[in-house]
Amino acid sequence: IAGFEPLDVLQAVAMLVAQIESGEAKVETAYSRGVKPGGNPRALDLMDRVFAVSDAHWRGMGLVPESGLSIRKEYEQFDAAKAFDLRPGPSVEPKGCLCGDILRGVKTPADCTLFGKVCTPASPVGPCMVSGEGTCSAYYHYGDDRVG
Repeated sequence: IAGFEPLDVLQAVAMLVAQIESGEAKVETAYSRGVKPGGNPRALDLMDRVFAVSDAHWRGMGLVPESGLSIRKEYEQFDAAKAFDLRPGPSVEPKGCLCGDILRGVKTPADCTLFGKVCTPASPVGPCMVSGEGTCSAYYHYGDDRVG
């Protein structure tokens, strides 16, 4: 878990490298200002009572087993997906957008033909450019091949 400040991101990268080198995979906190090591016990308890771990579809990655949360049966009367006829369908990248590949780390924003031309923070095409924390937006403002 990392914050958005450069030192937070660097610390998280260092922690990931250490995990790779040790052959260990775990959740760690590199954002101690916002996330305490034990988390928020009351919130964790409430989440555990209301939600169960479930498979989830993630943009650019498809189905990732046990990576999401679903509402437990005893709270299903509050489940909007059951209360309304919601069928959002699969997420579809805008034509030419490489956001899925960028999120997976197999491409960079500079690899996208839309980046900095058609897709800018003022006129975003894909989800990676929409918010200031988005990968493409950050790369647009601070990347090596700065265009913004």
